[in-house]
Amino acid sequence: MNRLTLYIALLAVLVLTITPVLLYRGAPRASGVRTLVIVTPHNEQIRSEFSNAFMRWHQKNFGELVDVAWNAPGGTTEIRRMLVAQYEAALRHDVSPGGDADLLFGGGSYEFELLSRPLTVGSGADVRTTTILQPCTWLTANELADLYGTNTVDGRPLYDAKLHWFGVALSTFGIVSNVTQCEARGIDPPKYWAELANPALFEAIALSNPAQSGSVATAFETILQRLGWERGWQVLRRAAANSNQILASSSVIPTTVGSGESCAGIAIDFYGRYQVQVLQDHARKTQLPSINRLTFCTPIGESVVDADPIAILRGAPNLELAKRFVQFCLSLEGQLLWQLPHGSAPLCGYQPPEHYSLRRMPARRAAYECCESCFVDAVDPFAEQSPLVSDPNFRDFVAPIFVSMAMDDATHLRAAWRAIFSHPAYPRGGGIITAADVSDPTLKEWLTAFDSMPTVAGPDNVLFHLRSVADLAAVRQGWIKGKFAGKGLWDERDQPRTLLRQQFSAFFSTQYRQITQGAARANLTH
Repeated sequence: MNRLTLYIALLAVLVLTITPVLLYRGAPRASGVRTLVIVTPHNEQIRSEFSNAFMRWHQKNFGELVDVAWNAPGGTTEIRRMLVAQYEAALRHDVSPGGDADLLFGGGSYEFELLSRPLTVGSGADVRTTTILQPCTWLTANELADLYGTNTVDGRPLYDAKLHWFGVALSTFGIVSNVTQCEARGIDPPKYWAELANPALFEAIALSNPAQSGSVATAFETILQRLGWERGWQVLRRAAANSNQILASSSVIPTTVGSGESCAGIAIDFYGRYQVQVLQDHARKTQLPSINRLTFCTPIGESVVDADPIAILRGAPNLELAKRFVQFCLSLEGQLLWQLPHGSAPLCGYQPPEHYSLRRMPARRAAYECCESCFVDAVDPFAEQSPLVSDPNFRDFVAPIFVSMAMDDATHLRAAWRAIFSHPAYPRGGGIITAADVSDPTLKEWLTAFDSMPTVAGPDNVLFHLRSVADLAAVRQGWIKGKFAGKGLWDERDQPRTLLRQQFSAFFSTQYRQITQGAARANLTH
């Protein structure tokens, strides 16, 4: 392991060890009280409600006062990278992995699937392997059937078949809109993904970086899967061109839109609904109308439901407490915390959240059967399902294409888009306009360049076209997975993923500059 890698691994261990203490929000600890340490991307409201509820539940059921400490270092993707660095460092130094935290709580199922895979270092006779997530083999098939029933929602699993992780809440994705700002622009709040392409939203959309958030990557992948590869990228590219900011955290999007800094954004459902409630609560308390009115909607037939899991970390120092926290989260008492209104008297025999209505969807069908009439939101993800048949090759392209397409040369992306919709021949009224929809030769040329996708070299002078779904598997296996190594496509010292990203960035930047230069010659820039 080189020195830089060692430093990164040691830093990850240090952060995972000391951050829980820094972020602890419970009551002062009594001597000898056991403390459960949970790594999470969840916001402070979820952390507060679940720690307080679990401590009450544990004392009631086991007669023991316990504490909960939280480590919230960033999004799930960043957490996964830190955990991988920590556990790889342990393997390389031949020490027992883990031991700093007990649980990973929250994030999309995709990141948990990656963390479920074996982690291996070394070669030959000196190979060491572990998994970051510890399978909960003490849960029987009958218990899981009682908890979940059928292990599926929208065609996706509610828990891992090998018991590495378990869905405790459900998430979907949608559009959060500032009604006041939309009205000022003369449009209705967007209800479908394609409406984010409306030029009326230019410099008014807030997005998140899918390279930093697994949930955002899942949201973008969902758009590609639901709308199709070509149409999906047309939507995402125009939404990015309409953006005024691309943020690191998905949780910030509704706040940004709610403040009026942006007009609309792609958001995870519970972040959107929660911010809607914050503004409504503020208006009630102050008895003043909100300056900015907020709304959230899930595009009908264009989103997907995904499990938000919990998992025990291998080497958990408080394994017994970790098991009990999982038990609590899957109990109806824990499940109903997600949807009961805060501050109310017990409903359906269960204690609601104290200070915050979390407005998330429980993962157990039983929660909807026993208490749906008491929920804050009239949602039932099990009632109307639309199973999604996914192309497994899409996910690995989401971050590298979006970052190079939308972020590496954002200035020219926005300038090119502005030149396109400012062209006299550009149709008015919003929606997706492509080269096939226009007859003006200049505008047709610009739209062709704007929506173009790069080609990628393969062995024996073969070219793969990223506009073609049929070529994705070869590029994914060859470049992203490294199967083209030794084929003369890159130097052995290079990282093929990095080279691919650089090629993408150069391609997109060239296309955008071609449009802006043409607009400058035609004097169509503003």
